[in-house]
Amino acid sequence: MRYDVNPPDLSEVRTAGEEDLCFAAFSLAHAACGDDVVEVRLGERALLEWCTACDVMRIFVPCDK
Repeated sequence: MRYDVNPPDLSEVRTAGEEDLCFAAFSLAHAACGDDVVEVRLGERALLEWCTACDVMRIFVPCDK
């Protein structure tokens, strides 16, 4: 496992959009699956989440506002 820890840049804080809530919902729904959740960065702005235990895959891309 790899964890990148950086201090947050609070100047870019904004309200949660639908894509943020979908990612949070996926993360919470599969929190018990632990190491069975695979996270892959697809380019600079896309994230693939795959829960091998539940056989569920989602791609998250932020909306431009």
